[in-house]
Amino acid sequence: MDELLPYLASALARGEAGFAAVVADAAEHLELSADDPALHEVTDGAFAAYRAEQAGWSGLLPAEALLAACRDLDVSGIVARTDFTCCQTCGVAEIGAETAAAARARGYAFCHAQDVDASAAGHGLHLSFGTAGEDGDAAAIGREVVAALAARGVAAEWDGDPGRRITVPLTWRRRRYASLAWSPSAAAEPVPASAPPTVLVTYCDYPAHRYEDEGAAMTFEELRGVACALLPVDGNFLTCQDAAGTIVQAMWEKNGRLWLEIPDSGAGMSRGLYATLDRLVEVAGALAAGEIIDLDRYGEVTTVRWKPDPLA
Repeated sequence: MDELLPYLASALARGEAGFAAVVADAAEHLELSADDPALHEVTDGAFAAYRAEQAGWSGLLPAEALLAACRDLDVSGIVARTDFTCCQTCGVAEIGAETAAAARARGYAFCHAQDVDASAAGHGLHLSFGTAGEDGDAAAIGREVVAALAARGVAAEWDGDPGRRITVPLTWRRRRYASLAWSPSAAAEPVPASAPPTVLVTYCDYPAHRYEDEGAAMTFEELRGVACALLPVDGNFLTCQDAAGTIVQAMWEKNGRLWLEIPDSGAGMSRGLYATLDRLVEVAGALAAGEIIDLDRYGEVTTVRWKPDPLA
């Protein structure tokens, strides 16, 4: 029990795995039987407690703000990763592959799985950083990381020494959306009449192996958290659809560019423009609120006509 509860706390705080997956992972990690009724009962209770805690949250969570700052860093040329590899040694060994794959990478910043575990337990988060190659000013990279965090309202503690990690005094929490199957007991509960509106979301984060390809009902706040976590890697995408069938979709392209568009299948075309993460969040919020989306208000919109299906 002393090992199981902290393990469940970290798994829930990450907000990425459903009940069955968490039970299976916990059983493997702690060498238990996945069919053990006690394991299921304890896990169900942990899910219920986290669900009750999440019900009281509002606004952008500190971890989500940190993720948004990481996306800002990515676009600026500093590859930023969270929950990256298992430990510091592996993180330092493997971050070079991330910077090599990124366009114009000048540096990096990351926290590893053990950092997230510690943060989920209330001990704050630590970020490693450095230059993308042998040349460069590591301290300058550190200053940029701290500035990016501050711009998103995330406090950081660092004395300017490039040999010391940046400390971020936050407790890691991510929102879990309903399609993650909270737990058997929660699944049987009716949806409250006052529940916020949802949109149907699909997304794919290829490098992080995070997918939602069947469509998940998410509130705007849940969707925003997913958007902030989506790595700006070529081909990563997010699509959301409201009850009326209006679709907004976005895809990251090379060089940190985010293409945002509204498809029109009837006309065989889409209308879109390059945007920022904040613009994507703004448009997704308008969609979730049932507002009419007018991309023209954000800049010059390009019409992309689709090629006809040769088999049609």
